[in-house]
Amino acid sequence: MPKIVWEGNQKAWGLPHSGEPLHPNAVRIKTSEQPFKDSLPYGIPPMLICFLTVFLKAFLNRESPIDPRFLLPAMVIGLTVALPLHELMHAICYPAQAVVWVGLCLRKAAAYAISFCPLTRRRYVIMSLAPALLGIVPLTAFIFLPVSCKPLLTFCMVSAFTGLISPCPDYMDVIAVLWQTEPEDMIQAANDGLYQFRPHTER
Repeated sequence: MPKIVWEGNQKAWGLPHSGEPLHPNAVRIKTSEQPFKDSLPYGIPPMLICFLTVFLKAFLNRESPIDPRFLLPAMVIGLTVALPLHELMHAICYPAQAVVWVGLCLRKAAAYAISFCPLTRRRYVIMSLAPALLGIVPLTAFIFLPVSCKPLLTFCMVSAFTGLISPCPDYMDVIAVLWQTEPEDMIQAANDGLYQFRPHTER
């Protein structure tokens, strides 16, 4: 397990951290300057999957699997739990020697997990997509639970929505990394973005 430093609630999101210096051969990966805005289209496929799942379950059972009375509590609990848990899912994917800073910025309803430890491209992709499990697991439960469990189904579907849609910026970064790097490249984060380098090779 990496060393995870919990920083609690911060007044501003995106504060700089001091960490491992960039590799001398590092080249910056082109990523979005407005990740939250530009990543919104990446939320459309998972949103459609969730809507389709609800529609099919309602169609097959001839009744709605969602209880509207539980939507608001599910959203409040889901967001409260999902923000830190999402970042912890990122954090636990780093190697043992890494230091990962995890915190919240409740003013902006945002959270972060920051580490400057270089990762293989494969590990970077796994780390980035790990929080999607927070949507896949409740979506799977929603599919198999009986329609009579409407309160639980409602919580599962809200969790599936938040769990699958919240990694939109991560989906976008993964595509950028896969498009611009080679399998043998290492990926390293810095305060100003993502970098790639090839170990023992001059660029």
